[in-house]
Amino acid sequence: MRAKTRRHQQLEILSARYRLSAYEKDELQKLEDGYQGELQFDGIIGSFITGTNIIHMKDYSCHPEDAPGILTKSKEDTSHIQIDNVVVAKDFLYTFEIKNYNFDLFYKDASWYFENGNEFTSPLLQLGRQRDMLGKMLRSFDSRIRMFNVVVFINENQTIFNLPATTEIIVRSHLHKKLSKAMGGNQYDHSHLVSRLESRKVDVLKYQRDTIVEFRELEKGLFCEQCGRKLLRRNRDWFRCAACEVDFPILDATARLICELKVLNRSWKVTPSLIQTFSDGGISEFYVRSNVKRGRLKL
Repeated sequence: MRAKTRRHQQLEILSARYRLSAYEKDELQKLEDGYQGELQFDGIIGSFITGTNIIHMKDYSCHPEDAPGILTKSKEDTSHIQIDNVVVAKDFLYTFEIKNYNFDLFYKDASWYFENGNEFTSPLLQLGRQRDMLGKMLRSFDSRIRMFNVVVFINENQTIFNLPATTEIIVRSHLHKKLSKAMGGNQYDHSHLVSRLESRKVDVLKYQRDTIVEFRELEKGLFCEQCGRKLLRRNRDWFRCAACEVDFPILDATARLICELKVLNRSWKVTPSLIQTFSDGGISEFYVRSNVKRGRLKL
C-alpha cells in the first residue's frame, strides 16, 4: 500500500482545521493528483505482477552513494533520491516515475512547453538524476543488472504534442502494451540485490518537518476524512458525517485524532487533556485514559 507523504497528510488535516493559502491549496491538489496517479499505476502493473516473482518496490528513497561520508550535515538536509517505483522483471531493473498532469504539453526542439508557450521543466531531467545516483549505488553493490528509467504520463485525458520517440516515455494509451512486453518473470534470484537496496532505504516521512502552525490556531473538533466537514455526535459510541451519511466509531475517531496530532507536530505532547481540547470536547479525557489503560489506544 502506498503511503502519503507527511506533507500531504499535514495539508489534508490543515485544509479542514486552518485557512490554507492559495499556494498551499494548489500544493495539496498536486500531491493528491500525484498520489492518485501512483495508485492507478499500481492497479495496472499489479495485474502483471500477481503470481510471478517480479519484484516491485514502491516509494523507494535513499541517500546518494557518497552520503555516508557526509559527517557535518543533518539527515534532513542531505539530498536523497526518491523513486515512485523500482521493478525487477525479466532480470532487468526498471524505475517508473509517475506523472498525473491534468494539462497538455508541447515538445519542440528538445524542450517542453505549456499550451501558453511558457517553458516546462523536462521530466527527463529527473530520470537523469535517478539514473546517475542509482547507478552509482548498483555499482557499489557490484551489481551488473541492466537498468531502464521511464517516466509514465498516467492521465488518459492528457495530450503531449510532438511526443519525442524515446523508450524513456510512456503515455497512458501505450502503458498496457509496453508493460505486457517488459513485465515477465525473473530467471535469476535477485534477493541479494533487494536486500542491499532495502539496507540503503531511508524513511523520508521520518525526516519531513513539523508544521509551523500553532495548536491554538487550529479549528477544534472531528472532521470527515472524505468531505472535510465537521462530524456530529450520533450517540455515545458513534459520530456521523451528515453530508456523506457515514458513521465513525468513537474509538476510530479518537485514534485518528492522535495520528493527526503526531503528523502535524511531533513536539506536541499528546495527552488525554490535549485530545479532549482537540476534539472540542467531543471525546473526554476519561474515555481516552480508560482506553489507553485497556490497550485500545496508544498515545
